[in-house]
Amino acid sequence: MSYLLVIFFYLLVLAGIGIYKSRQVKTQEDFSVAGRTLSPWIMVCTMLAVWIGTGSIVGNAGQAFRDGAAALVLPMGTFLGMILLSFIAPRARNIQATSVPEIIGERFGHTARMLAVISLIIAYMVIVSYQFNAGGMVLEVIAGKKAPVELAAGSELSSWQVEKGYVEFYPDEDWQGTAKIGFNVYEEGGWSRGEEIFGVEVISAAEKAGRDVAGGGEAVRNFVTIKENNVAKIVIGGFVGAPDEQGNLYRIAAVPEQGRLVLAEPKLTAQKATVIAAVFIIMYTMLAGLMSLAFADIVTGVVITAMLIIGFPILLVKAGGFAGMSEAYAAMADRPRHMEFWGVYDATKVVNYCLPVFLLIMGDANMYQRIFAGKNARGAKAAVTILIFLALAVELLIIGEAWIAGSMISDPENGRYVLIYAARHFMPRAIGCLFMAMVVGIIISTADSFLLVPATTFIKDVYQQYINPQAGDKRVVFFSRMLVLVFGVIAYLISLAFAESTTVFEKALYAFTVYGSAITPCLVAALFWKGATRAGAISSILSGTVVTLLWSELPMVQSLPGSIAELDAVLPAISCSVACLIVVSLLTKKRANPGEG
Repeated sequence: MSYLLVIFFYLLVLAGIGIYKSRQVKTQEDFSVAGRTLSPWIMVCTMLAVWIGTGSIVGNAGQAFRDGAAALVLPMGTFLGMILLSFIAPRARNIQATSVPEIIGERFGHTARMLAVISLIIAYMVIVSYQFNAGGMVLEVIAGKKAPVELAAGSELSSWQVEKGYVEFYPDEDWQGTAKIGFNVYEEGGWSRGEEIFGVEVISAAEKAGRDVAGGGEAVRNFVTIKENNVAKIVIGGFVGAPDEQGNLYRIAAVPEQGRLVLAEPKLTAQKATVIAAVFIIMYTMLAGLMSLAFADIVTGVVITAMLIIGFPILLVKAGGFAGMSEAYAAMADRPRHMEFWGVYDATKVVNYCLPVFLLIMGDANMYQRIFAGKNARGAKAAVTILIFLALAVELLIIGEAWIAGSMISDPENGRYVLIYAARHFMPRAIGCLFMAMVVGIIISTADSFLLVPATTFIKDVYQQYINPQAGDKRVVFFSRMLVLVFGVIAYLISLAFAESTTVFEKALYAFTVYGSAITPCLVAALFWKGATRAGAISSILSGTVVTLLWSELPMVQSLPGSIAELDAVLPAISCSVACLIVVSLLTKKRANPGEG
């Protein structure tokens, strides 16, 4: 309850800021770029809060749980990208723009502008969708689970309980072997006479590690392999015939003698928790746009930094220092290289993991929106320069703390939300509550920002440009808020469409690749390369988007040599995008219209 109270209080503070600042929103410029009134320090806080979002606190932390110290390389893309952004920021601020597509349109024309809008909306809807998922994760973990119910032969279960993995098998301590769980399926007219079997093979950690490396695992239907003293989630699908969605579809026919079968339902389901998070995020963004976000981010930015600095030594002491971590990882056996930094990631993985982030940060519309909101170009450059080192430090702390906490968490299910779990179980209650509030704050800040940008972009680059150029400020602000609602609903539907097996880290890399390959080369060319042409920009955006969307679907990719076939879409997409930009621009430069480049 204490965790919920602290977070509820924090949300009330945010809501208060939003309501207060909403009274100051009179024009579209107030809503989208805070009236261009942000000081360098406010810019630093709001840029930090929007950048260190779910991709870092859940995605990068989860990757650190899976890969160990090697994940400390992940912020390299952020660091290099922000160095280059510090040189781009003053020039971007000197342009009186409110959106990235506006800059591209002024330089390359209407078609390039519209393509940039489409690519931005596609990428940002994916990003907002996993912010909603992450908000739901936090609420679900904080709410906790209902009292576990011991299952026995004859216990009936709904399809929802089974499909969501609420049925758990706890093997006897230090027992290894194969446990078989029998169940009947509801058919038209009654329960099936024959039994379906769900098998759980319990093996040692070392054997589990060997199978994972060899690519073994769930080889047959309704069968799962876990290491000893872990928990197996019983997830069964593919059957139909329940009276209704809440009706009982399964009945336990037999339970194994070597463990317990338990129904462990959450007090707040992931679906309901995600709805709650989405509603709050959408409503908060509708209140005052960037005006409210920027000032709320002052609180969030300070809390982020302070809690991570405090949390690092607490977790390290709890883990027994680096020596204790080394012993713990050695005992787990299935994570033999978690204390190693070098040699875990090959060059292909470094490119796959770091290049999308590098490309996104140089063209991220959220960063440029805050640059546009600065008082002047000098302040914008100072803010980004400070952010280079602050963001690097915060990202390293996030990954480091996830790496430390991972040594105390053997169950991969808990490792999915490693820092959330660590705050709840390994930190003093007061620190854990504030840490949870930090997580909620950065999720809200990031989601609001990535939701605000498509709305303001569509208003500026489509509605005011082509539909109603004479629209007054009140009408524009009203439609901006309505678009926040529309895009929020779209993002929620996308969050439902994603497979639950897809991690936040994978979703983030995909969205970053779509945006970075399509927008970043064109944006940088608009600001720095006079030789770029309209045709070059259009071909760059199209090729970057198309290659990203289709790369994994191309049959020829699977037949490429090993390291090339393992590449994600990012390197092929950015290569095609830059090549098209340069080659097509050079070929069409002589025919370009005056003033175009």
